[in-house]
Amino acid sequence: MRFFLMALLAGLLLACDSGSKDDTQAAPGPASAHTLTDIPAAEWQQQADERFTATATAWQQALTRFEQSPNADNLAALRDALAQWYQRFANQYLLLASRACQQDGSANRQAILSRLDSWPLYPGYLDALPEWPESGLISDPYLELTRQNLRRQHGATDPAEASLGFAALAVALNGTTDTPKALTAFTGEEAPPARRRQYLKLAGEQLLADHQQLSLSRPLNELALQCGLMETLAHWQQLTDPASEQEDGLLIPALSTTVNKTELLNAVQTMDPAALARWDQINPGIAGSIKQSEEKGWAPIKAWLTTVSITRR
Repeated sequence: MRFFLMALLAGLLLACDSGSKDDTQAAPGPASAHTLTDIPAAEWQQQADERFTATATAWQQALTRFEQSPNADNLAALRDALAQWYQRFANQYLLLASRACQQDGSANRQAILSRLDSWPLYPGYLDALPEWPESGLISDPYLELTRQNLRRQHGATDPAEASLGFAALAVALNGTTDTPKALTAFTGEEAPPARRRQYLKLAGEQLLADHQQLSLSRPLNELALQCGLMETLAHWQQLTDPASEQEDGLLIPALSTTVNKTELLNAVQTMDPAALARWDQINPGIAGSIKQSEEKGWAPIKAWLTTVSITRR
């Protein structure tokens, strides 16, 4: 379903393919861009960016404390900081997806958004598994751990080969089982613990860099918001996509499931009231469907999307 929706968007928006690895590839804007109406959202965007930055700073501080004193309490605090940072990201997913839909010819922001949160993924591609203790990029002594190399390895031959993003970071920090990675997986100067600590630092920095590319301080429009809403819905639907469970080795990390199950819809329900009111003037019914979703979940929003054209004025 996710791929059907995004294929539809790609055709209607003339956007770049979300699987592209070239962030600088030119991306033409919508053919009907001259008919679109600006929807002021400066306060919404500023507050969202500030809150994301605050939780990112908390993560970096927790990582520094853990590096200086690698004990069980600081590891637990680091995991909590990641969960809060990820929750903040998911809570603003609608805004980020809408920004990604506003192509300006200088960047493929759909690819950037995808890299921020890539799942399902192959956990063994990134880090060691209990049954394969030396698997993954983190354990590979021949791969120099740099931001550039991690970007090259991300989706190298398959979209599920994630080396970056919140889900990948959760795998490296928490592991893949109900029992989190032990403290010894992060302590000592020998590889892979030392490389795992280095990975946490680099992956966090890349998250900040990618988010910065989606921090556009300019008005939105109805086309971008509709596209962003469809992308948010598609991201949520992927949680229950049977294909995610059928392929051997694929995983949606527990943190990704827990956070996205509620926060993606919450991102829609808590969008800026002024922006929503202006959007509802242009595309009547969206405010009502979001209000109904508080009781009925995604169903009213899905129904509204079937009645409005993606290019409707």
